Amino acid sequence: MRKSTHGIRSCHHRSLPGPRYSKQKHRLKSVLLVLALLLVSGSPCRAQQPVTLRRIEFSGLKRLPPQQVIDASGLKVGDRVTRDAIDAAADKLMQSGLFRKLSYRVRTTGNEATVIFQVEESVKGLPVVFENFVWFSEEEILAAIKADLPYYDGTSPAAGPTADKIAAALQKLLNRRNIPGQVESLPNVTKDRQELVFSVKGTRIPVCALHFPGASAIPETQLIKISQPVLKTDYSKKDIEAFIASTLVPLYRHLGHLRAQFEPLTVTPTNSPQCAGGVEVTIPVQEGPRYQWAGSVWDGNDKLTVTELATALGMNPGDLADAMKIENGLKKVREAYGHRGYLSAVVKESIEFEDGASRVKYRFNIIEGPRYFMGKLIIDGLAAADAEQLRAKWTLGSNAVFDESYVDDFRQTGLREFMAKLSQRSPSGTRVKSEVETRPNAQTQTVDVVISFK
Repeated sequence: MRKSTHGIRSCHHRSLPGPRYSKQKHRLKSVLLVLALLLVSGSPCRAQQPVTLRRIEFSGLKRLPPQQVIDASGLKVGDRVTRDAIDAAADKLMQSGLFRKLSYRVRTTGNEATVIFQVEESVKGLPVVFENFVWFSEEEILAAIKADLPYYDGTSPAAGPTADKIAAALQKLLNRRNIPGQVESLPNVTKDRQELVFSVKGTRIPVCALHFPGASAIPETQLIKISQPVLKTDYSKKDIEAFIASTLVPLYRHLGHLRAQFEPLTVTPTNSPQCAGGVEVTIPVQEGPRYQWAGSVWDGNDKLTVTELATALGMNPGDLADAMKIENGLKKVREAYGHRGYLSAVVKESIEFEDGASRVKYRFNIIEGPRYFMGKLIIDGLAAADAEQLRAKWTLGSNAVFDESYVDDFRQTGLREFMAKLSQRSPSGTRVKSEVETRPNAQTQTVDVVISFK
């Protein structure tokens, strides 16, 4: 860490009055004598004379609030400080993990000083999640962390001093309550989320009961029955939220409740004899209206007509807006483009809700992309004669418009029949396995098909 210290106080050396010497060697001896005395006795500039800290400035802050950094440093405007105190504050800031680089300089005016920190912030911290600290409120957890990390703002680098200090603060909280277990932290990075998860390992927290206030379109008893995989397992906020997103939300969307959402869950410890040391989990649900299909609007299509697209989608005005049916329809739209060689077609959707009438209209924007043609058929793992026999069954000629559906059909017909005969010829009767891979080439706009045998 570079510290640019220009001195807490400005000192000016002045020569003592005395006779003037005319000879150069006498002047040189005087200079050497003064230097020697300074080295022995120490310069006044090196003295640790306290000054009043009147201002703290920062250069390079982008994400962090200045006051948060001041609190983390331990410096306070109005205090009497020395150079060592400022050094210690700079060290404290670097050890916090908030910065990749830090230096400072001091500007003094009389007996007052301004400290200017030049900083480069660390990579943006990950949001902190407390996975299974069911014994404490959010306020208790926050107070425990801030007692050791006043600058804590709900985020932390994935590793390093800040994450370690949060874990240590949480461990002290557990120890004060005599709760067994060890605090651990792990990054959780998915397509939609990046966070740092703190959890307690080494203690059992069974889920004893589930409650779904607000459930009506789907009775609460049915939601509980569907959620049986969650019951009797150890409580995990992350796992329950994942179950809600993967199972319960799609269930509502399948019934036309496209805006159904589950509110943040709450946890209540329970010590019932049947489920000692466990928790009851309450998951409020807002079901929202049940929507009907009002129609679709298509934009960007050139190779397929609106009628062809609507037919592939399979939705008609007045139909239940079943999200699963809509998704399957969009899959058929992509297949229709793939049938015509447009392998990279992209369909983007936006939804217009008519809440008063409980109707919904979808707008689809299509980027069709280039058209692909058949490249080479490559057969690996077969004798030459067998490879030629299989090749004869393939009828999609070179440079023909590539049809994705042809590959699927070939798997189920020509390839399956060929493999059955091949297995019959095997001396040991071993079943032959094969893999079919398509290799699009964006530069040549061709697709090679590779059939491998094992």
